[in-house]
Amino acid sequence: MQSIHAPRLRAVLIATSIAALTAFAQPALAQEAAQAASAPQPPSYSAITAATAPVADAYFAAYIANDWDALEPLLADSATFQDPTAKRIFGGVLSEGRAAIMERFRTGYASLTHMEFTKNRSLISDESALYEGALHWGMDLGDGTLVDCVTPMVILLTVVDGKVIRHTDYVDYAPFTAAVRKARAAAR
Repeated sequence: MQSIHAPRLRAVLIATSIAALTAFAQPALAQEAAQAASAPQPPSYSAITAATAPVADAYFAAYIANDWDALEPLLADSATFQDPTAKRIFGGVLSEGRAAIMERFRTGYASLTHMEFTKNRSLISDESALYEGALHWGMDLGDGTLVDCVTPMVILLTVVDGKVIRHTDYVDYAPFTAAVRKARAAAR
C-alpha cells in the first residue's frame, strides 16, 4: 500500500535535490563563464574579411601594375603562385616561396609590354579574394614579334595574417594564341 505522503515527499526531495545541484553548479558555471570571457576569441568572419580586403586589393593593384617592389612585402615567405591554365602555353607555372615568385614576376613578366585589368566583379570573403574580368596585355615574344590581346581572367588570392599565402590565376589563353598566330603571320 502506498503512503499518502509519498508524492509530497517525492516533490520535496526533487526540489531539494535541484536546489542543491543549482547551489553547487552556480559557482562552477560562473567560473566557466569568466574563463570563457577572458579567453581570446577567434576573429569573426567580418573581422577577417575586413583585414583581408586592403591586403588583397593592394596586392592585386601591384600585380596588375607590375610593381614588384610594392607586391613583394605583401607575400608570405611560404606563398605559392600558380596558373594551371598556362601549362600548355608557358609550361608548368608553379612557384613556391616568396623568392621563387618574385623571380618569376621580375624575369618572366619582363617581356610584358603592358597589363590593364577591367574588373567585372570582385569578391572578398573571409581569407579569400577573387577578381574576375578581362586582362588587356601585350608581350614581346623576343623575336621582334609583339602580341596584344584581351583575355578573360580570374585571380584568386588567399590572405592569412596580413600576407598573401596563395595566388592562383585562371586565364582563357585562346585570344592570346590567336594573337600570336596573327602577329607571326603578319611578320612573314
